[in-house]
Amino acid sequence: MLTSIRLQNFKGHLDTTVRLGRLTVLVGPNGAGKTSVLQALRTVTELVDTAPQRVLDDPPPADLLHRGSSGPILLGLDGSDADVLWRISVEIPVSTMQNADNRPTLAWAYSDTSGQQPQADLPFRKCWGSLPLGGSLGAAVIYRFDARVIAAVAESDEITPQVASDGQDTAAVLAFLKLEHEEVFDRIEAELCRVVPNVERVRVRRVPIHKRVGHKVFLDLRGAPGIPANVASEGTLVTLALLTALLSNTGPRLVLLDDLDHALHPEAQIELVRQLRRLLDEMPDLQIVASTHSPYILDELDPSDIQVFALRKDGDVATKRLSEHPQASQTAGALTAGQLWSLDPERRWVAEEG
Repeated sequence: MLTSIRLQNFKGHLDTTVRLGRLTVLVGPNGAGKTSVLQALRTVTELVDTAPQRVLDDPPPADLLHRGSSGPILLGLDGSDADVLWRISVEIPVSTMQNADNRPTLAWAYSDTSGQQPQADLPFRKCWGSLPLGGSLGAAVIYRFDARVIAAVAESDEITPQVASDGQDTAAVLAFLKLEHEEVFDRIEAELCRVVPNVERVRVRRVPIHKRVGHKVFLDLRGAPGIPANVASEGTLVTLALLTALLSNTGPRLVLLDDLDHALHPEAQIELVRQLRRLLDEMPDLQIVASTHSPYILDELDPSDIQVFALRKDGDVATKRLSEHPQASQTAGALTAGQLWSLDPERRWVAEEG
């Protein structure tokens, strides 16, 4: 499990450390650096099994560099695996530094309780795979679901399809699970019905597409069976795609969710967070980092699980845990986390300005 990430010279982050738990929620104004944390987590974890030139191609490192800095970009992860504490840091040069195979080179360092291991000349992903933590962390995906994509007919040639970052192929994954792992399909259906009580059943049907056959989701709603997904509410479809990504056998261990509350009614937001907590209890390897703007989401969390972001006047990112709010101890038990967050503008106590 990851315990923290440090970002240096990365977008708006001059030098930011974010502590991570099983469920960590990032809040703050738009443009305050929340999504950048998710992007940094994705970048480092993608290097586990993806060639650096692909990970660092779009956007290129120069576009990620903190303004006014000459680089390099430094991303560091702290974590624990099988009672071993580890730290790995990745140095991403901004200039075009390539080796004989025309691949970007990365400087990296790894350490654990046995001491520091030297840097190596192997490609980063091969070095990572040789380390004790190599099997504990796979590539993470930033999910920001699009209801129109989820509702569309899915056509996948993959033997084991996966839910894409925008929700594409949700229907294909559900069809696969219905055939190969019906107990997982049934669980996704049951959890969706719990979060969205108006849903009674999930169905996946074969439909023609471009002279081929694809899959489309249909829902039995209370009093209205067989409703095509494109008629269902956006929040219902987003929840379905999220549950499918989390519970499918191919789901990642580290899940990054951008704008967790997107299109969800406050009651559905509350139930979704409660459901995520239940899933975390049942899936010990699962870790979730999410961003939100909703106090209803925060109300279901402990202030120590909430990382608040703000921009300083010079444009640099500042961040503190909500448990560090100056009135956190005085209001404990009297205010919810969402109410505590709403007491003062982030800039006043996070950035200590104004």
